[in-house]
Amino acid sequence: MQEFTLFTFPSTHQALKAEKVLQAAGLEGRLLPMPREISSLCGLALQVDRAEEDRALALLKGEVALEKKVRIRRERGFLKEIEEVVELGG
Repeated sequence: MQEFTLFTFPSTHQALKAEKVLQAAGLEGRLLPMPREISSLCGLALQVDRAEEDRALALLKGEVALEKKVRIRRERGFLKEIEEVVELGG
């Protein structure tokens, strides 16, 4: 089972900008369709490895509008469990 953190955003523009912020800092982030179990104003989520969650959040704060931080577990590529949802912004 793999553990990841998803960041959600109020718009597609913010999601695309967030991906660029992480890439510029040498962090790997992957944009993917929002899992249907998680509601969002935007249809994209940015997935990062759980080990990089704190660094990614520090980089994104102040650069993009964040909506939620969602800790998930995936098994064989599929969402297995939503562990925690933290509201980050309006």
